[in-house]
Amino acid sequence: MDTKTKLKYVFVEWQENELPGFRRRHKTLRLDMPHIEDILGVRRCGKTYFMYQLVSSLIESGIPKTNIVYINLDDDRLLPLNGDELRMLVDTYKEFYEISDKHKLYLFLDEIQNMPDWEKWIKSTYDRERNIKIIISGSNASLLSGDLSTLLTGRHLTTRMFPFSFAEFLEVHDIKLDLKTLPYSKKNIEIKKRFNEYVEKGGFPEVILYPSIKHRELLQSYFDDIIHKDIISRYNLRNPHTLRQLSIFCISNIAKQYTFNSLKKIFADHMALSTDAIIDYLSYLDDAFLLFSLKHYDYSIKKQINKPKKLYCIDTGMVNAVSFRFSENIGQLYENLVFLQLLRSNCEIYYWQDEKGLEVDFVIKQGLKVNRMIQVCSDISDAQTRNREIKGLVSGLVYFDMPEGIIITSDLFAEETVDEKQIKFVPLWYWLLETETMQYST
Repeated sequence: MDTKTKLKYVFVEWQENELPGFRRRHKTLRLDMPHIEDILGVRRCGKTYFMYQLVSSLIESGIPKTNIVYINLDDDRLLPLNGDELRMLVDTYKEFYEISDKHKLYLFLDEIQNMPDWEKWIKSTYDRERNIKIIISGSNASLLSGDLSTLLTGRHLTTRMFPFSFAEFLEVHDIKLDLKTLPYSKKNIEIKKRFNEYVEKGGFPEVILYPSIKHRELLQSYFDDIIHKDIISRYNLRNPHTLRQLSIFCISNIAKQYTFNSLKKIFADHMALSTDAIIDYLSYLDDAFLLFSLKHYDYSIKKQINKPKKLYCIDTGMVNAVSFRFSENIGQLYENLVFLQLLRSNCEIYYWQDEKGLEVDFVIKQGLKVNRMIQVCSDISDAQTRNREIKGLVSGLVYFDMPEGIIITSDLFAEETVDEKQIKFVPLWYWLLETETMQYST
């Protein structure tokens, strides 16, 4: 089948069918801006349905559906892609549908990385056609890196997508709440029950929307797809087993410090893995949005580079489904959730450790200054553990000359003053909701 015929089938189906049902996400885009919009995120996190949300908003605002084109470049009917699909797209569409001159033509191109040389067409269309708005999605951060980023400098705006947040998870279950009264309400019993479910299963949409599904098997299949489709095939890796083993080890050891050399030593008895290979593999995992590295905060960039890093995973459900472990890791899962929420909030995040080894889990920088410090400890009931967490936080507060910090726990609301520093204790389930409410109310 030739390219034009394949496109016509896709166009007709798009115009004839109703939009699939979707859950509204806590994100929006300014589609009245001239820039190319790129939506990036891990595979299966909801990028396609976010595009449907944007299409729905356009239609509600009075844009005719004939001025909106959605194409999934992962669609089997378009495969194999010949490379001329984008070039023929607009002219072929106009053969069937009349486009209103009163409005822009909105092009939604899903999984754009599947199209050869797509970036050149995007740039030339943006430069030449001022009445076309382009929205693209992709599952790899390197989609807009290097030469491509230079090519589109000043022309694009990036939105990062994640699996459902805890607040979005509760909305799926039609749970409404009032943050002011929640700490004192019987409703928090249900919230805490749902929170434990969220920690276990994570936030991938299909896991939440289809509760009867075998979520572990589904998440394991997501992991396999990310490893094989987004990394091994993309980078032509010759030793997929090594990458898979490294990935599982890192997911099993989230929130722990590592160096490239420490990882090399761990695998030395099992496989030949060079430092350069480890650096490359971790970069690929980061680009695929599966794992994220957190740097140590230091005023010296050189010292920062030489300090150990920490790793976090895109989803706690994925950690539980894939990781190899013999004991409960609730503390690491809590820390992972805090990291993801800070990432959703577009924060500049680090960890920090003093010369004695006292640590602060998260140091948040705004502009040139550190403006928040967060410690995470799921169980603070043990006196020794409590003292360690407080000492670490106070050390950080003194070093950065800050008056207060937060310790996130499983279920404690409290405040105390230590060495003239104010320490606030807050449960993780509440902090997640509070942080998201503050972010989307501003």
